[in-house]
Amino acid sequence: MNKTKWGLISLLPLQWLLLLLAKSNSKWIEVNYSENIYPVFFDLQAFFLKNIPFSFGDIFYGSFLFYLAWSLIYFIKYKIKIQIILVNILAATSLLSLFFHFHWGLNYYRIPLNEKLNYDINYNEDDLERTLEFIIKTTNQIHQSLTNEDSIPVKIPYSKKKIIQLIEKDFDFDLYDFKINPFLKNSIWSTILSYMGFAGYINPITLESQINYKIPKLNYIITATHEMSHQLGIASESEANFVAFYTNSVHPDPFIQFAAYIFAINYCYSELFKADQEKAKNQISKLNLGVLKNFQQLSDFWVKFQNPFEPFFKKGYDSYLKANGQVKGIKSYNAMVGMLIAYILENDLDFE
Repeated sequence: MNKTKWGLISLLPLQWLLLLLAKSNSKWIEVNYSENIYPVFFDLQAFFLKNIPFSFGDIFYGSFLFYLAWSLIYFIKYKIKIQIILVNILAATSLLSLFFHFHWGLNYYRIPLNEKLNYDINYNEDDLERTLEFIIKTTNQIHQSLTNEDSIPVKIPYSKKKIIQLIEKDFDFDLYDFKINPFLKNSIWSTILSYMGFAGYINPITLESQINYKIPKLNYIITATHEMSHQLGIASESEANFVAFYTNSVHPDPFIQFAAYIFAINYCYSELFKADQEKAKNQISKLNLGVLKNFQQLSDFWVKFQNPFEPFFKKGYDSYLKANGQVKGIKSYNAMVGMLIAYILENDLDFE
């Protein structure tokens, strides 16, 4: 057993070197891993896990945390030497790192989606303002068609089970062929996720898309497609955000389209506000009162779960993203704005 542990530890520097190599060979990762090896892993696990009515990955995480707590108690009770503890930690770290990267994590180093789509993600303030104006106009139109009154917020008429069925049925990112059929599951740790400030996540061990079932339906729709995007092998948060917007905006159901544009307003407004507060406020004032009420409902939900520990969870996730090549960390989510603007300009959508 000790030989096995030392063997795993000896693989740590090799893994580090291979990751450095992967970062500089994105084309090789794209063609050989993301488009050929990873889909085999996903299809194999989906075959066994897709129809299980609960999240197997959530059970795994719960069991793993229980094991860590038990190990800590065991080490303290029997006064295990610090050297032995370090050997166990390093060996476990090596094993988990090896499995994580080969099973899903190498997708972090594939060719960026904007390059595959030939999108120029550089934009100026005028592009951003015009895009936000277009999105607000479209949102108001969808809102009016769903409520017939400017002042009434949209209420999603579907259960969350029905939302899952609608999204799985018509999930179609036709800008890119992934040859993968993603699926969704509600997380059994949804209350904990709410207090952590998270709407969902992909489990890189089981490749299940986990959704916080407590979140409002407008959040639920966009989170579902965001996590399904990760199942496609899209590791980048900004790219997953763009795929979530795109797939929902072209969905045949108007309520799901509405969720897409609400999502896009949030990010575009935030970026314009950083550049010019007056322009941002002027654009947001054009939203129907009912849409503003929808935003307030989303905000009210998250306020209920605010707690002193949430920033630490976010900081931990920020460090995780940076460790996996997303240099902006948790701010990577906002980078989807460049792809959104490029998509709208590429398709010559009407700004008038």
